[in-house]
Amino acid sequence: MKKGNRNVFTLGLDGLDITINTDVKLEQNHYAFKNQAGKELGNLAAVKNGYKLHLCLPKMIRNNNSIPFGVSDYKQLKNVLEFIKNNVLNLFKGESTEITVQACEVNSTVVLSRKEQTAPMLKLLSHVLLIKDEKLFIACSGEQIGKRYKAVKNLCSGQRIESIKTGQLSNLRFCFKIYDKAIEQNITDKGLLRIEFCYSVRGLKYAKVGRTLETFLTPDSINALLICYRKDYKTYFIDRYWNNKDSKTMIRDAYSQPIYKEMIAIIYNDLREHNGQPLTVAIMNKELVEVDFKLFKKACERYYSNKDSARKACYRVKQSKEIQINTGVIDEFVAFSKSIIYG
Repeated sequence: MKKGNRNVFTLGLDGLDITINTDVKLEQNHYAFKNQAGKELGNLAAVKNGYKLHLCLPKMIRNNNSIPFGVSDYKQLKNVLEFIKNNVLNLFKGESTEITVQACEVNSTVVLSRKEQTAPMLKLLSHVLLIKDEKLFIACSGEQIGKRYKAVKNLCSGQRIESIKTGQLSNLRFCFKIYDKAIEQNITDKGLLRIEFCYSVRGLKYAKVGRTLETFLTPDSINALLICYRKDYKTYFIDRYWNNKDSKTMIRDAYSQPIYKEMIAIIYNDLREHNGQPLTVAIMNKELVEVDFKLFKKACERYYSNKDSARKACYRVKQSKEIQINTGVIDEFVAFSKSIIYG
């Protein structure tokens, strides 16, 4: 467990997909993998040329997967390996099987400074990831903010993002899943953000980890995968955020500037277009302003001739109650990202 400026985060493994190649045919196509106490740890399903076993590694040593299987859990690797091998051996009645790792989920779980930061943080990450010709799958719930929307019953003023997913990226190495872990675990007293990459066979080969179960469940192999995660996090989050690099070509051009500067530029241009009407512009750019009010403040400081005018413009928007005011989101994202990348 690592502590950043204000955030505590954990980095480690979660779900593990294992292929069992065998000619043995079991009586059922689906089996629940359970420990001696009867708690389900995963499931086994019949596939072509054998079976696929999905296991939740953290649940093998803890009650849930709120904390991923990390470096501090390496002392449990031998027990985990023996448990899996013994259960597979018993299930297939000692018949010969070939067990290989096909996919693995790696995540960082961040404790945010306030639980209210989770929704705008997910909104910020959606802007970082959503670029031309790439698809995101976003799960959200509607919300009504502002007195204008008190006049209607069902129409929502915006969306509260709860999870972001991608399909397999163009590199075919992994896909993303970013979500509000507190909602999943029914935790109400803190904000938990989980940023998860699911590595495919190609991704595991790229990371140079062990492919058999025995060679994968070793400190060296898992460390190699965690290093790969940190590098990929930098490429797909920080490099995009700071430089707007294209993830496929990594080209830097005239548009290579921080995404937050693009956000400020959009708001500033609208202030110019609409003669500095702060509330009108804030409502027009609600999607950006609600990420972090700092964006609107910076645009006002750039547009108005003196700081007092900029301050009054910001005050007017805050007092309108038409915009959800979130602060410190961008600074917090930068802070915990540095902790994730550099450990």
